[in-house]
Amino acid sequence: MSAFLFIEVTPSDATKFAEYEAGAVQIAIRHGGELLAHDTDPLLIERDNAPAIAVLMKFPDKQAVRAYFDDPDYAPLRELRQSVSRASAIAVGA
Repeated sequence: MSAFLFIEVTPSDATKFAEYEAGAVQIAIRHGGELLAHDTDPLLIERDNAPAIAVLMKFPDKQAVRAYFDDPDYAPLRELRQSVSRASAIAVGA
């Protein structure tokens, strides 16, 4: 069963966040991830605040999403993201 990963992020440092994105996407691809959408102007529905960036990715399954987040190569990127942004993520199966 496929899994879709939805990420909302608001970076405080665009340059450092771009470094994060470049590395994170490559690691996601290793785990079967596919970038479906990257939107800097998401449509708000029943909420007041918008993230600066909304991302939608597709993975083979939820286990692949977990493997992506648990990948040792992702750990330093996670630290970088946490230091330069506010973010949230949720994975749903389809």
